[in-house]
Amino acid sequence: MKLLISYISVLSIVLISCNNIHNQKFIIRIDSLSLQLENAIEEYSVIDSITLAKIRENVIMNCNRIDYEVDSSFNKLIIPYSQINKSIKQILKMDFYIKTELHKSRTQIDNLFHDADNNIIDTNFLVRYIEEEKIAVNIIIERMNFNRLRGLSETKRYDSLNPLIEKLINKNN
Repeated sequence: MKLLISYISVLSIVLISCNNIHNQKFIIRIDSLSLQLENAIEEYSVIDSITLAKIRENVIMNCNRIDYEVDSSFNKLIIPYSQINKSIKQILKMDFYIKTELHKSRTQIDNLFHDADNNIIDTNFLVRYIEEEKIAVNIIIERMNFNRLRGLSETKRYDSLNPLIEKLINKNN
């Protein structure tokens, strides 16, 4: 009986140590996922929501100052210029959504890492949860890239059109 108990003890220790070695590959995958997300966040940091909000306010203010009947040259510029307002509004909404999803994803990754590192979760569930989080991270990264490029594009459009609009406004006032 003592021999059986000692075999069971040794077998348990071996299984636990094998499980930790086995979980090591999952820990590496989770770390990789985390690193991928953090790199995307660093690229996304060029989006400055405060600056975008100020641009949007300025576009709204300038559109309200324009007298379309005085100068028809506004008509060529005002449509693309006024669209900046709507586009930036969507960018800011998406930015808020992305930041919410980033928080959730970081929490999920931290929880997965903790569970894998402490061998708390069954391997089958761990594999499934890692795959689900990988899909979620990829979706967030795609949205971040799209929103970042769109923000840069709208900023560039604003930088090119705003001086022309302000020049026309000042000329007519």
